[in-house]
Amino acid sequence: MKNKKNLMAISAILILIYHLWINITNLRVEIYLRQICVIGVDIFFFISAYTIGKLKISYKDFIANRIKKIYSEFLVFSIIGAIYFKWGLKKFLNVVFGFELIKYGGGSFLWFIPGIMIIYLTLPIIKKLDIKFPKIIPFALLIIYMLAVVLISTLGDYKALFILINRIPVILIGYYFARYDIFDKLDKNKIIYWALTIISTIVGIVVSYCIFKYHFKVTWFKEIFYVLYIPLVIGIILIIDRIKKNKLIEYIGSITLELYGIQMIFGFKIANNIYRYVDKRLMSNILTIITIIIMAMMYNYIIKLKGKILKKN
Repeated sequence: MKNKKNLMAISAILILIYHLWINITNLRVEIYLRQICVIGVDIFFFISAYTIGKLKISYKDFIANRIKKIYSEFLVFSIIGAIYFKWGLKKFLNVVFGFELIKYGGGSFLWFIPGIMIIYLTLPIIKKLDIKFPKIIPFALLIIYMLAVVLISTLGDYKALFILINRIPVILIGYYFARYDIFDKLDKNKIIYWALTIISTIVGIVVSYCIFKYHFKVTWFKEIFYVLYIPLVIGIILIIDRIKKNKLIEYIGSITLELYGIQMIFGFKIANNIYRYVDKRLMSNILTIITIIIMAMMYNYIIKLKGKILKKN
């Protein structure tokens, strides 16, 4: 993987579009394109798993670092959310300890962060086992995933967890891309690289559009489309990884957590207010995206400045 920051930046923008884009037309194509922007989350999971697969990890240091960099910021956003949305103490505690994720899935506050923390806690352990038992662990993981699907399907109260559970396949693919140096091997043969890219993208578009058009669902396997989107996710990753590095895109890639937090707390109100004053949907969408990026930059600057002041003291 050559352009991790590019992937992170474009993924963050896809998520922003998925949540806040106001449809310009009534064309099915636009509605479809907005819907598949949800794969921004899957790309983030892939990147995180890939990174764990590549790094030599001291588990204790790695978790401490993730808590410091990600979970601490989640706590700050949760405090802001509690003030802004006027939560009670019970709601706040349910959010910060991840109980909302279990109950509401994607409807919980910043669900992605508790979700990714679960990956950070578990995948390094899985990696150790995989290195020790390389022929057993991949099959064991597949069996565990399917058992989890069946179990959660039978326990109606926990079906909201499918938003995370059905990302397990793309997480494992990201990990095994790193484990077996798939990117390095593809880089050695451009024909195979672009053949895989084109095939994955085309298959992904066809499958995802059929899901959109025919409202494909499996009653007992809720939100199966996350699994079926995997070819599209891989195709888009391979395309983006070939985009040349750009300072602005790389910077946006470094503030993705801030972008996520800002948009999920203030984004809907910002988008509605901008649209109310501008009354032009395309311009409104562009201004919304720019406004949230600027707010995320300002938040990131303040956090860094605070960190420098604390270090000096």
